[in-house]
Amino acid sequence: MVNINTTMLWEVINFFVLLWLLKRFLYEPMTNMLDKRKNKIESDLEEAKRKKKEAKELKKKYENELKNARQEAQEIVENAEERGKEKAEEIVENAKDEAQRIKERNEAEIAQAKEEALSELRTEVSSISLMVASKFLKEKLDEEEHKELINQYIEDLDAKKLGEAK
Repeated sequence: MVNINTTMLWEVINFFVLLWLLKRFLYEPMTNMLDKRKNKIESDLEEAKRKKKEAKELKKKYENELKNARQEAQEIVENAEERGKEKAEEIVENAKDEAQRIKERNEAEIAQAKEEALSELRTEVSSISLMVASKFLKEKLDEEEHKELINQYIEDLDAKKLGEAK
């Protein structure tokens, strides 16, 4: 028979009690803590992946917005250049119109001055002709007849000489 020593029995009992205590107060809290840490790390990794995906989407969105903004800025610049060209053309056209109006006004003034000069010339030629004719003929013609003769003569001259100068 086996002789069982009581000390040995108590040592075995103590050993099992110690195992139970270690399991209860050390192993379970340690495994719980490690599980919690594992879960936290996994959730942090998932969160990081999600945020990385969101960041990529935001980056793509901002790049598209930047591209659109550049395109709009280019369109604004092109529109401004086009409006500037149109305004320049309008100013040039207005200047041409104004120059044409000034030219026409000056031509009208010249024509009027020419008519006035011709009228004065007719008057002087008629008076000089009258004086010359009265000296040669020593008789006085009727002034109305004389003016009519002179005007007829000047019109003939206008048709021949002044018509060619135009």
